Amino acid sequence: MKVVSKKIEMIAHFEEDGKIKPLRFKIEEENKCEIIKVGRIISIDLEKLCGNKMWVFTCSSIIGGIEKIFELKYDIEGCKWILFKI
Repeated sequence: MKVVSKKIEMIAHFEEDGKIKPLRFKIEEENKCEIIKVGRIISIDLEKLCGNKMWVFTCSSIIGGIEKIFELKYDIEGCKWILFKI
């Protein structure tokens, strides 16, 4: 996987108990917009960097006919989503 670290727009489901499930996100590259549906969540981890907590989701989806694994991060304090690796 390659580190891209891009802010993205995300549609996610937040359950009553606080669990988060990313559903799909929009990524913009070279004046082109693509919607990627999260096919499967492989793992969920809590990461702490310099006092900043982030949920890290390792996921897979079919993109362009090929299954790709990618890493999404949710910044808890900033309420922001990042496509970190793909």
